[in-house]
Amino acid sequence: MHDRYQSYPIEVLFEDHVTLSDGRSKPHLVLLQLTSETLIIRRLKTTQVSSINNKQVQTIVPRKVTLKRHPTTHSLGFSIKGGSDTGFPVLISRVAYTNAHLLHVGDAILSINNENILNLTHDEVITKLRDASGDQVNLTVQYMNDMAPYLHSTTTTARSSLSSIIPIVQTSFTLPTSSSVRLRRQQNRMSAEYPSSYHRSGKQQQRLSLMLSNQQKNTDEYELLSRLLLCENENERCRRQLEEFATEQQQQQQQQTEPITTLIDEDDEDNSTIDYVSVQEYSLLYAYVTQYITSTDKLRTNSFQLRTLDGSQSGIIINDTSVQQHLWISRINTIIHNLTTRTINELNQTLLPSEQVLYATWIHERITNINQNRLPEWKPIFIVLKGSDLYIFDDNKPPPLCSYDFICCSRIYPIVEILLEQILLKYLRDDRQYCFTLTLSNDLITKCRYLNFETKNELDEFLLNWQRSLYMSVYALKNRAFGCTYQGQICRLIIDIYKGFEMYNNETNIILWSFTFEQLQSSSDNGRDKIFFEFKRNSISNDNEPTIYIEVQCQHLRILVHVINAFLTIKLIGKQDNAND
Repeated sequence: MHDRYQSYPIEVLFEDHVTLSDGRSKPHLVLLQLTSETLIIRRLKTTQVSSINNKQVQTIVPRKVTLKRHPTTHSLGFSIKGGSDTGFPVLISRVAYTNAHLLHVGDAILSINNENILNLTHDEVITKLRDASGDQVNLTVQYMNDMAPYLHSTTTTARSSLSSIIPIVQTSFTLPTSSSVRLRRQQNRMSAEYPSSYHRSGKQQQRLSLMLSNQQKNTDEYELLSRLLLCENENERCRRQLEEFATEQQQQQQQQTEPITTLIDEDDEDNSTIDYVSVQEYSLLYAYVTQYITSTDKLRTNSFQLRTLDGSQSGIIINDTSVQQHLWISRINTIIHNLTTRTINELNQTLLPSEQVLYATWIHERITNINQNRLPEWKPIFIVLKGSDLYIFDDNKPPPLCSYDFICCSRIYPIVEILLEQILLKYLRDDRQYCFTLTLSNDLITKCRYLNFETKNELDEFLLNWQRSLYMSVYALKNRAFGCTYQGQICRLIIDIYKGFEMYNNETNIILWSFTFEQLQSSSDNGRDKIFFEFKRNSISNDNEPTIYIEVQCQHLRILVHVINAFLTIKLIGKQDNAND
């Protein structure tokens, strides 16, 4: 179910400890890891859960711990934030796995070797820890319930570069060695390359400014550290600069007479022997994330669930805060979007220019069981805007992976024949927001589909792509003719994007009347077979000018109304674009 398609390792972009629930047994702590293609869930052993999960620390009274230095790096295996100069106590913000049985994220350091440090600044505490003699250090610590949730939300690896609530420089930064840079280059080359929009440098720089002191911002190290922390798929130029800088740092360290002592070192984590009961890996290709309880309109609190292409479910992933929840959902959705874009680009290479895939996504549909005594439920469907048509993959049909899958799709609808209507807040059918309907004129089974996106950004993106597809479809079609009856004559009504409305006699081919879109005042229909138009003789509105009323009978009334609406929408969009220019 969760087999890997690649035999090579893929770099972990983000990771953090979260709680996982299957809805039946007691929730347990797991390590959540995100790569450029998959989401990995590693479940820890019970003995390790009790020491790593801050929520299971029962006592908050001060306690004494003894830490041993690393034999090579002299690291103590933890990082700190705070100090008397910040207004916060000295808090442990990161713990190496080797010390997870002694320390917890959220512990406040009260004394070092029985010396009170409550009045010491951040730098003074670091100095005292580094200068402490001997191979071990005695600490008095106390768990802080009120601070632990905030620190726990920032315990991801340096690659995630989350901002801290305390604007203090991290205790240490470890630049990669030349071998690690080469390994990262090889992994990125073997993995998929994603567009630059994946890196939001503006927001990342804002978050990074909380991690670097003002004295560092004007140095070359700031630029290189920012690229190291914030870019997971750097280009070749950045990689070469990073490798050169790492080489220079190694040469400088070899020239120094006294080694630099750090509180935490990458070797503490890389050489750790944390065992996991189970490891589950979920492919993010055509996967989707949902915050709602399955098939309902009820939102989960600070949690979400991942569902994959093959129908697998990740279980309920529970976060400590809503901020952490939205961060994880945003990261996963970014990877899913990149994988979907890559798949669409591969599909378009086999398709004609007029049949290109413009947009594809999962969406939720509200299903009402008319013949059963059951409540309405929501189910996911996959939609694709391809060429001039809308493709709907439902009834357990998987999303398209090749061009043949489009041939097998039975639900294909011309975009110009579909009426899209957004649902106002007061007309929503349940607690789900961001809903709209698609009225399908030529679908005999489901004429109107009630659909929902979980976020406003998703809805806005869909509407933008819908207008784009509709615009391309209308101008590719140019005009549409309908057989009708006008004043007892068999005629044809032509809707033309350039000319407007034209009525021709079928027998004589003589034009009976013609009006532009600007001359149309209003239109209505009887819901069965007749449509009524009101036109002005001039495009410029004049209250004194008489209105021309026209009645047309058409057997395909629904399609005619939807096509008129599509053409009018495109004309309106064109006017708005011209006004903006």
